[in-house]
Amino acid sequence: MEQIETDQVVHNWRDNHNKNAAIMLTFIVMMIAKIITLMLPKKYFFDNNRILGMANGDDSVKAWGGSYEVAANFFKTVNVFNFVKMTDWSWFLGLLMTGIILLVITRIDEPDLPQLVFLLACVGLLNIYVFNIGKDVIQFLFFFAVYLVIISPIGNTTVKLLISSLILYFESTVFRAYYILIAALAIAVYCILRLFHRFVNLPRVVRLLGILLSMYVLVCAVMFVARVAKPDEFQLIMSVRDASLAGRDADTEASVTIIQNWIGGDSASSGNLPLFLVNYGINAARMLVPVELLTKGMQYIPFLLFQLAVTVYLASLFVHVDEIEDENQFLALSIFLGYFLASAIFEPDFGSWVRHESATFPVLHLLVMSSNQCVSAWKANAAALKSRFHKQSKHSSSWEGEVA
Repeated sequence: MEQIETDQVVHNWRDNHNKNAAIMLTFIVMMIAKIITLMLPKKYFFDNNRILGMANGDDSVKAWGGSYEVAANFFKTVNVFNFVKMTDWSWFLGLLMTGIILLVITRIDEPDLPQLVFLLACVGLLNIYVFNIGKDVIQFLFFFAVYLVIISPIGNTTVKLLISSLILYFESTVFRAYYILIAALAIAVYCILRLFHRFVNLPRVVRLLGILLSMYVLVCAVMFVARVAKPDEFQLIMSVRDASLAGRDADTEASVTIIQNWIGGDSASSGNLPLFLVNYGINAARMLVPVELLTKGMQYIPFLLFQLAVTVYLASLFVHVDEIEDENQFLALSIFLGYFLASAIFEPDFGSWVRHESATFPVLHLLVMSSNQCVSAWKANAAALKSRFHKQSKHSSSWEGEVA
């Protein structure tokens, strides 16, 4: 009996060796990331230092309103250990939030090697840029709340979508106002993906282009409606990137990764909706495939590789959206895309985008860490597509021979 149990343990280990490796390496990666954090320049923690000073009541730090004030008050309230140093918050939140990630990992499918590397990269990014006193860790908690809704036993996906959107709407009322746009876009994207989910006979390339075009048209429609129905909010959306970039010199080290419009400059599009939308489409594509980071320095290659991995996994789901059987993955995809579409409007630089994107990990990992995103599944799909193409070609040749 003991031999049977031992064999079962060995069998389970072999079947889940990558998942077990992820569990064992998670806290090791966290500690390495925290050591790296100690060596990074202060420019990477500008917001963190301001919020720390505000939470500590430091008069030498100029207090800012809005989400900065909300974050400072939040950390002041939860500071039961009376932390006053950045490193104290960094290690405390790193241990706490990495523990949450560990619980999330226990629920994933057995990953292949690329998925394992991606997962550990997320752990590293989060512990360097997100798990610290700041706004991003609060965003992580909101997305974790959405994650809990997604994996809940609620049987109706539409109900889950509505509850998730309500959470994002609530965040817009207490933290970041633009999350109401994310909530609305997530619902609209869900409808678009449902539509393409039914078109099982569409060629893969047509499906990919169709989804991308539909989402772009969606944003255009939202902007034109907002100009008429919500003129104040419309002006805020049009000018928010300009305000973020105001006074930032692209030639300085601190602004090396800013996303400057390629057409018309940054200020030119704030009062010109068609130009704004053209630049929006270009900037969205640049955020998905930020190859221009190669010109900024070797230190940005890890960020480029991380973003390319996310984009590849997204593209895989686009072309096979008709084959997605997991409703939770379908819902997570809709919410993440809603987040991306809104972020492409506001994000001022590539660094902020990758940091904010990694904070969506509770939802993002549902897109990536599944059996249909393994390389073996991609190869099987490619083989099936090739086989079907050969059968169609053979059938066509046979029919032509009969006609002749």
